[in-house]
Amino acid sequence: MSSSRVAVIGGGGVRVPLLLNGLLRRASEIGLAEIRLYDLDPERAHIMQGLGEALRRRHAAGVRVEVARDLDSALKGVSFVFSAVRIGGAEGRIADERIPLQYGLLGQETTGIGGMSMALRTIPFALHLAERIAALAPGAWFLNFTNPSGLIVEALHQHGHPRAIGLCDAPSGLKTELCRFLGTDEQDATIGYQGLNHLGWVQSVRAGGTERLGDLLSDAPRLAEHVRSLGFFGADLLRGLGLLPNEYLYYYYFRQASLARELGSERTRGEMVRDWNARIYREVGAALAQGGADEAIQCYRAILAERRNSYMADVTRTEHDRGITADTIFREEGYEGLALKAMSALAGGAPAELVLNVASQGASDILAPHEVGELTCRVDGEGVHPLPCPPLPPGPRGLVRSVKDYELLTVQAARAGSREALLEAAQVHPLIGDRQQAKTCLDALIAAHRAFLPQFA
Repeated sequence: MSSSRVAVIGGGGVRVPLLLNGLLRRASEIGLAEIRLYDLDPERAHIMQGLGEALRRRHAAGVRVEVARDLDSALKGVSFVFSAVRIGGAEGRIADERIPLQYGLLGQETTGIGGMSMALRTIPFALHLAERIAALAPGAWFLNFTNPSGLIVEALHQHGHPRAIGLCDAPSGLKTELCRFLGTDEQDATIGYQGLNHLGWVQSVRAGGTERLGDLLSDAPRLAEHVRSLGFFGADLLRGLGLLPNEYLYYYYFRQASLARELGSERTRGEMVRDWNARIYREVGAALAQGGADEAIQCYRAILAERRNSYMADVTRTEHDRGITADTIFREEGYEGLALKAMSALAGGAPAELVLNVASQGASDILAPHEVGELTCRVDGEGVHPLPCPPLPPGPRGLVRSVKDYELLTVQAARAGSREALLEAAQVHPLIGDRQQAKTCLDALIAAHRAFLPQFA
């Protein structure tokens, strides 16, 4: 495998060390020569570079970890671009959560009207980034972690960037939990998955060559108790579906309960994450400044474990604990493991079967071949190949189609600055619906994010 260079856009983000650790641990395997971090906040990027240097020494990797001075220098000649940006920062996310609640709508960063707001700010930057990649690194793969991931990749594909792939670790995380429940090696298991990002279902679970979905559903009460990301739903819903839902479907299946919880919460998820992230930058930065690389790594792991254990803690039925400790950070790979498997397979390593956000290419009978879905794919040196999906039942099928139509209209609105397209998108989204309610909320969101939304001036 030839030597490769990787750019991380949003390289000051708090999850970047997870990716760095995975890249550096496999540096020889993937032929890695250089990692370039780029972030609008250089101070945060330098903190992550400091952690990267400490991890590089731990893994004895002959890889340069650098902070790029600008976007173009980060991108020039790279083989892979990882994008994990947040346009508007933590305060933008908090506004996306808080403002909808004032209008009786769910405030959530990736779905519903909050997710729409985030997409509107992010799509113009994602398209600009893809254009710079095409100019400076035309053969590079664009691996997108930026939320809402599937919608961003939909926009990229519509505008001529087919080498963009959306990654989300929710399906792979569910697979890990299911394998643990079954007592089977994850390497010997595959899942069949179909839907959209944060709106999909497991249709098949094969372990050791045997289909096990029926066994799992027949044990639904214990499954809901022990698999944390299914504990939101309960045994009756799982048996009724005959499928295993992505955890974000909680917001669709229990709309009123999820809204009531958000309204009753003292702090939004974004406010909590902002405070944890501030601790990471402050405490890790201080440890690095004093020369304590090991202390910085341990501090990072402890705070991130606390943050990750709290995820969706208000709705889980498993005592609000995901079993994550400081010791498991870096050892149990989540989103970074998915990224590295995709990267390795695309670079000519061992083929992999992964759930990714890509054009359906006819694999799903719900989506047009050019429309992006979240699907089980075979990934190899030739690219990404979605595997044929069996039909979904009518309920899930209708959800997929309505949310896909919302995505298409949102891309149109973001590109054209069309408020009419925004209202049409809101009308078809199951978590929004009411036109007047959406209009007043969108007006408030656009006003709050005016600096990032010049197309709606």
